[in-house]
Amino acid sequence: MTTTLTGRPAAPGAALALAFALADAPGADQPLPESRQGDVDTEVARLDAALATAGEQLTALAERVAESAGEEEAEIFEAHAEFAEDPELRDQAVEAIGGGLSAERAIVVAFGAFRELLAASASEYLAARAEDLDDVRDRVVALLQGRSVEVEAPTVRSVVLARELTPSRTASLPRELIAALVTETGSPTSHAAILARSLGIPAVVACEGVLAAVETAGDGVEVVVDGRSGEVVIAPDDHLRAEVADRIDAEAARREALGELRDEPGQTGDGHRVELAANLGDPGDLEAAIAAGAEGSGLVRTEFLFQDRTDEPSVDDQVGFYLEVLRAFPGQRVVFRTMDIGADKPLAFVARDPEENPALGLRGIRLHLARPELFRDQLRALVRAHRAAADEDAGRLAVMFPLVAVPSELLAARTLLAAAAEDEGVSLDGVEVGVMVEVPSAAVGARRFAEHVDFLSIGTNDLLQYLFAVDRLNGAVADLADVCDPVALGLIGRVIADGHAGGAWVGICGEAASDPVVAAALVGLGADELSMTRVAIPEVKDVLRSLELERCQRAVHIAMEEGADGREVRALLEEHLGLG
Repeated sequence: MTTTLTGRPAAPGAALALAFALADAPGADQPLPESRQGDVDTEVARLDAALATAGEQLTALAERVAESAGEEEAEIFEAHAEFAEDPELRDQAVEAIGGGLSAERAIVVAFGAFRELLAASASEYLAARAEDLDDVRDRVVALLQGRSVEVEAPTVRSVVLARELTPSRTASLPRELIAALVTETGSPTSHAAILARSLGIPAVVACEGVLAAVETAGDGVEVVVDGRSGEVVIAPDDHLRAEVADRIDAEAARREALGELRDEPGQTGDGHRVELAANLGDPGDLEAAIAAGAEGSGLVRTEFLFQDRTDEPSVDDQVGFYLEVLRAFPGQRVVFRTMDIGADKPLAFVARDPEENPALGLRGIRLHLARPELFRDQLRALVRAHRAAADEDAGRLAVMFPLVAVPSELLAARTLLAAAAEDEGVSLDGVEVGVMVEVPSAAVGARRFAEHVDFLSIGTNDLLQYLFAVDRLNGAVADLADVCDPVALGLIGRVIADGHAGGAWVGICGEAASDPVVAAALVGLGADELSMTRVAIPEVKDVLRSLELERCQRAVHIAMEEGADGREVRALLEEHLGLG
């Protein structure tokens, strides 16, 4: 009997293959010994061996992921390895062992203390880090218990179904045997979902009941997965099987055709220009972004230069990275976001007081102004890179300030930028300055900001969370943070209109721009630039080139007027854009 379930779409594409139910890790429910059986030194030696092995395994996994999915995705596991090697975490576990606990229980206690701090925050970044801690903790515990951390894998190409998938389990699965991924829990913003998108694997998350349905259907059952709609069909009939097989063939042919658009500009079918840029995290992303046809970068995240260090990076260290990115995009705009760090992304070399709600605390531009010496060094590095780039056929520098809430913060930052340029003897001619619109006050007050900048860039990830008071990694409320909600689209449209009225161009640099349907809606609202994950660029480029600007405008305004919520708005967008 055919059973149809619906989850949350997490990675696009269609799949038809045998079901493979991935069991929880063997022995994962094995009870942990509470008290240590031997002396402290013996138990600490066991702990150190497990932590060292976990670090080695995660470093090796990062290298594998770098080859298959890219450097940005590999950073997930580099961070995991750093968790395993964290001396403070080890010290807490050693202290617990000294108090009589077993190494297994001690490591759970140590990770739990870290996790509690992170999970208490409404910040998506911190919530993701909490999930990462769980993944590393479980690996260390398995090693202490002598259990294998290897993931059971299918022997034939299959749709892999699981209650949940951690990043390490996802990355350990053989790519060539994975037709699609379906989980009963999770979020489209989880690291497992991000990996699936980077690897080109269709995925659906939060599909409750799928494991029971597959078990009821019996061995050898086939499953259809639609990573765009979130639909999962167990035991499809012959008609659906043939339909999906044709769609898979068509998608393969389309991927090949998309490669031919690499050097074509981003624009609608009637020639309305829309820059399609890439979001970048480190130099390892450059080659793939260029190959995807990125027109510069609308968001270069610079915080990786500052994190995971015990001292501040030198100005020269920073210049090297900035210039490398500028050289990769000759003649194109490159937007560097100044370090978006602070209480929710702490730095080892910046002392700070504990905060009850780090997501609303000293981060972004607030930290810039609280620690101006750190900010000045970054600005000096950026203007030095601009001077060097101006002497070459390199990209055009743009500087963007994060988490700006009031105009006075922007004006203070601009003053420091001008001072840094004067100190370096560099003209700021040709340098564009902008702000990220990611808090409601900046969105509502966009006209005031636009009068002082060259551009506004809407960070939909944070804006949606602050707008709806939602942690998008919390499955109980995640659906509320929907960019297609008419309130969200209305606010984005207002920011774009107010930005233009104030003389600024307006871009989108959040995850929303990676969705072709949403991208077309954003163009209809007047967005001048869309910056997205590199893997989304070819498809977004192709979709926009198939639509006229007037059709995008008409579709988004009809959808906003007639749709009661995000689901209805999206359905209307697909209908009026012809993208269903």
